[in-house]
Amino acid sequence: MLNRRAVALGLIVLLLCLPLFAQTSDKDLLARIRQEEANNSQLMKTEHMLTDVYGPRLTGSPNHRNAAEWAIKQMTAWGLQNAHLEPWDFGHVGWLNERLTAHMIAPIKDVLTCEVLAWTPSTRGPVRARAYQMILPERPSQDQLTAFFEKEKTKVRGRIVLAGKHTIVPVNLNPPPKRITDEQAQQRFGPNARPFPTPTPTPTPNPNAPKPCGPTMPAANSGRYALSTTAPST
Repeated sequence: MLNRRAVALGLIVLLLCLPLFAQTSDKDLLARIRQEEANNSQLMKTEHMLTDVYGPRLTGSPNHRNAAEWAIKQMTAWGLQNAHLEPWDFGHVGWLNERLTAHMIAPIKDVLTCEVLAWTPSTRGPVRARAYQMILPERPSQDQLTAFFEKEKTKVRGRIVLAGKHTIVPVNLNPPPKRITDEQAQQRFGPNARPFPTPTPTPTPNPNAPKPCGPTMPAANSGRYALSTTAPST
């Protein structure tokens, strides 16, 4: 009987300790994850390599191939095994936009900022022609797209086609938002950061409460001072 009581007492103590151990382990694990993110993160370096060094990575383009080879070397350096490329039939040849310049010559002269659609063939030297804006239908079926191109083909022949709707860039005169300081970032996202406090819900006003008479003023700790007057009800 004594042994059974000892075993039962041991199980109860063990069960009580397990939640405490789990809470401590979760806290330590979250602290280690934050520490790894703050001190050893490779996010910015990886983003720099893919966006600044290799740039646009259209499928089948040289940039895509070079970026994929770099990713394999990087993952291998991190300790991943069997990182390799697997070829597949994409159905298109490789394509790269080496250079594009566009100028508006009438009714005024200006430089256009634009990009060409992927797999657009090259021009044989400079080309001068009238521009035509072609707005594609949204989410068309194959039959609708075929009918649309059949109707537009006589309009685009010999023209420089501007595909899609034009975009109006708004003028913003407001200053950009300020960056937070390193100290603020460490307090919010550092290994020892505390979770944001839960905001106190605003109490719902009672519609049956008696209305105040005469001038009223908010509490001194409200942060604002405004005088309002309510007429007494009759």
